[in-house]
Amino acid sequence: MDRKILQFIALVVTLIFGAVVALVDENRQTIAIAGGMVVALAWVVVGTFGKDTASRD
Repeated sequence: MDRKILQFIALVVTLIFGAVVALVDENRQTIAIAGGMVVALAWVVVGTFGKDTASRD
């Protein structure tokens, strides 16, 4: 999959996670742990499955 699309998705997931942690008062530690794992996984997917579409001559 195109790396730019995966990067955009990972960035949106990161921003949503940050907003949720900032807005939620209950179980903040649990949300931080689970969200941190999801964000880390999203960026690992970018590095693993992202393909550059531009040719480098």
